Amino acid sequence: MAKENEFKFYSGTVGAKESIKAGFDLQSGDWQAQQDISQFKKDVKLQKEKEDYYGKTKKGYRKMATIPDIVAIKIFEDHKLDLHDPNFMSNPSNLTKLKKILLSEYADLVINT
Repeated sequence: MAKENEFKFYSGTVGAKESIKAGFDLQSGDWQAQQDISQFKKDVKLQKEKEDYYGKTKKGYRKMATIPDIVAIKIFEDHKLDLHDPNFMSNPSNLTKLKKILLSEYADLVINT
């Protein structure tokens, strides 16, 4: 893909270092998006180690996973679950589906089940 057809995407949760690098080929109409999620995986591993050492909280909600934007996009493309929809969390069936997807396809991003 030609360099002039590439662009970077930044959001409130994705800073410059973790940006999604995307490109669009004007001739073929193909597009692609990539994001290095290795730091997210390291953070999840650290969180699990902290919980193993200090124990898991018994009150309130626990964090289920860390989901980078590129993974949320892939989940939407493959499974039609829009994690960015403001009403997503209010539907228990969405959470059940998401949990199954995360455990089967993105287990290294899961903190608690």
